[in-house]
Amino acid sequence: MTQPTAAVVAVSEMVVVRALELAGNRLMSRNGRSDRGALQRMLPWDRHSFFRVAGDEADRALADVWEAPASRGVPEELLRVLDTYVRLLLASGHSLHRSDLVQTLSGMPQQVVLPWEADEASATSATF
Repeated sequence: MTQPTAAVVAVSEMVVVRALELAGNRLMSRNGRSDRGALQRMLPWDRHSFFRVAGDEADRALADVWEAPASRGVPEELLRVLDTYVRLLLASGHSLHRSDLVQTLSGMPQQVVLPWEADEASATSATF
């Protein structure tokens, strides 16, 4: 197991929060008016805990949520792991916990390097 860098953890956490927020907002529309009040009082990235979402419904809730991070250079292998993690949260109704996310990231077969970390490393080594 390799420990993820602080940058990888931070980026991953923000990507997961945004994915859960978008999914939570989409899931809100599936309930009637009686549940909307309770859902509106919840944090958008925690609304999934009100539901159990899997399969096609998870696919709909997560449609296009990975496009923005991918366009900003978040590696595809990291997004695949985060997609699996978010789907587990949706199916179980559990909230995001940094320690669980770090454990998930630690299970990746190789160390993830974010493009901007690689750029910084090459710029530092080029100055010496």
